[in-house]
Amino acid sequence: MNYFDKLPTITYANNLVKNIMSRSRLSDSIKSNQTAFYPYTMDAGDRIDILSNLYYENPGYTWLIWLTNDIIDPYFDLTLNDDDFNDHITSKYGSYDLAARKIKVYRNNWYDNIDVSITPTQFNSLANGTQKYYEPILNNVLNVARYVRKRHDDIIATNKIQSIAISSVTGTFKVGEEVKTNGTNYAFVTHVSNTALTVQHITGTLSGTITGQESGATATVGAITTILQPISAVDAPFWSPVTFLEYEQDLNEAKKVIKLLDIRYTSQAVNDLKRTMSAR
Repeated sequence: MNYFDKLPTITYANNLVKNIMSRSRLSDSIKSNQTAFYPYTMDAGDRIDILSNLYYENPGYTWLIWLTNDIIDPYFDLTLNDDDFNDHITSKYGSYDLAARKIKVYRNNWYDNIDVSITPTQFNSLANGTQKYYEPILNNVLNVARYVRKRHDDIIATNKIQSIAISSVTGTFKVGEEVKTNGTNYAFVTHVSNTALTVQHITGTLSGTITGQESGATATVGAITTILQPISAVDAPFWSPVTFLEYEQDLNEAKKVIKLLDIRYTSQAVNDLKRTMSAR
């Protein structure tokens, strides 16, 4: 079935054309029926037209897969293969390396410690305020046998924001770039003036001479003022930075899982499409 055949015809510049801005959706009766859908995980190289042909025995039902998954952009709303993903990262962030370095947010890192447990004695010895990151595991007589990390995907915008007085400046620092003393002491710029930088996503302590990794600018670090510190030094081991590359990888991975409408409902979906389009 050709989706575009069902688009309404309008007059544009004295010509009869299909109104490609028209949109349809699955009816509420279908969307509310959870048994009408099947999960499907796309493999590398999967194409929607081939999937349509395999499942619906008709390559013309690509539109139905798009509607089922609320897909507007058939390219970026679906998972990208490795080559396309790398091109997307380079285009969006300037380079793959920059995306891998720049930090987007901080996330509770329970997933890195999923197989780690501590004893009740160790739990009772934890620093004040950090017991909240653990939950008990009971034995068969309902006594606490051990503690494991709570599975909470909490997000915090940044670990710390500081204002850094600078002097002996050469060049011009760039908002968004990484500034560092060395590989273990670095941060990312949010504001630039002639005498100070505001930075966030801070690892280690900036001191001595800092260098902008994109601008090449340098400066001597003076007084440092902490403006905000959502993640304290005690809490820091329970949080990890998420780079823009990791964020994009997670998004791309999530797009692999789509839904397929049960073949028994295709006729109803076609009728819904005809009805909504003809009503425009």
